[in-house]
Amino acid sequence: MLLSSWSQTLADDIEDFSKKYKEENDGEPDRLTQTLLKKTRKGAIALLRDLHDLYLIVSEVQICCTILKQGATGLRDEKLVATCEEIERQTKRQLSWLMTRMKSAAPQTLIVAE
Repeated sequence: MLLSSWSQTLADDIEDFSKKYKEENDGEPDRLTQTLLKKTRKGAIALLRDLHDLYLIVSEVQICCTILKQGATGLRDEKLVATCEEIERQTKRQLSWLMTRMKSAAPQTLIVAE
């Protein structure tokens, strides 16, 4: 829930810019989410795999934000640059949180027999 709330806030922040710059909806960002979080997992390793998938998705957000920030800089849109900087800060936080959770879950998942 915590990670979700962080992500929703960032999505809300960027929404105004997608309207301003006439977002092209090609479905590409959804491709990764559909591939990684396609089905509900069960078993001891499910949490670890889900955390890993989320880490990959947040990494994709980080890369996209870097590219978007370069465009914002080219457009001299200081508000968009500031929003991108906040997204960069938050994605770094999310990646750190996810890594901590994976490190915590890995020994229990990989060592403890079912």
